[in-house]
Amino acid sequence: MIKLFSLKQQKKDEESAGGARAGAGGKKASAAQLRIQKDINELNLPKTCEMVFPDPDDLLNFKLIISPDEGFYKGGKFVFSFKVGQGYPHDPPKVKCETMVYHPNIDLEGNVCLNILRSGHKNKLFQSLD
Repeated sequence: MIKLFSLKQQKKDEESAGGARAGAGGKKASAAQLRIQKDINELNLPKTCEMVFPDPDDLLNFKLIISPDEGFYKGGKFVFSFKVGQGYPHDPPKVKCETMVYHPNIDLEGNVCLNILRSGHKNKLFQSLD
């Protein structure tokens, strides 16, 4: 029993020491942050797309700027904001088009309507952008 108590105390001391280190800048990343970092690292964007992180420490909120070089939207610059929740990849991110554009999958408020962005998505968001 005494050994169990000492092990419990040792674990508590380690956690408090780890918490002090975390407060000094060693924040623990959430599962969503780790997954989005992995997905972004594996992403191969074409030259017409650029990802912008307004806050470099916040990978869960970013913008995607698309500048098509051919087709009907050639010469346009379309900005999409992504808000990835803590439930990612099980919960889809919220995507909004900040640029006023006529497109059948974008409503007047800029909400993007794609099956992959609904709650039943298959954890393949960034793979579909390739």
